[in-house]
Amino acid sequence: MAHEQHYSSKKIILVLDTTAFIAKYQLQAYSPFVEIYTTPSVIQEAKDRESRDSLQLSLDIGRVFIKTPSKNTISEVVKVAREIGEHTSLSQTDIEVIALAKELSRKGKVIVITDDYSIQNTLLYLRISFKPLRTMGIKYFRKYVVRCPKCGYTTSSNETICPICDSRLVKKSS
Repeated sequence: MAHEQHYSSKKIILVLDTTAFIAKYQLQAYSPFVEIYTTPSVIQEAKDRESRDSLQLSLDIGRVFIKTPSKNTISEVVKVAREIGEHTSLSQTDIEVIALAKELSRKGKVIVITDDYSIQNTLLYLRISFKPLRTMGIKYFRKYVVRCPKCGYTTSSNETICPICDSRLVKKSS
């Protein structure tokens, strides 16, 4: 009796942040069962010629798909970032990468390729997998509070200066 090998037809979806493109990860992660996505804002951040050239090649051969997450999903991610205290550490591009991963996770298994600890922390909270490239990555979720070290004022907005005493606000583990 011949032994048949069964391959999963289930796709693995990778969402790449800027660091992954700088490392040319999209050219290394080839498999017929892997789809690679990113956002337009990540594309804009890949500024050096070598990264742009490898990215363009990936787009030309259909290796990478560009997708903009919905405004609703972006709003959900911003709300989560405020809840866990990551709102002051995440850029708009970071938020869009997380939002895209959240949307695509409805289609199947998603892994975000990122070295950014704030993205990783938010993904842990959302229970979305990630893989770091050049760092160890984080192992445990942390919740943060953004507060004034002088007067104790706390905020969930993107303020960086205390409106009460003009001190610089800091992000502390809660």
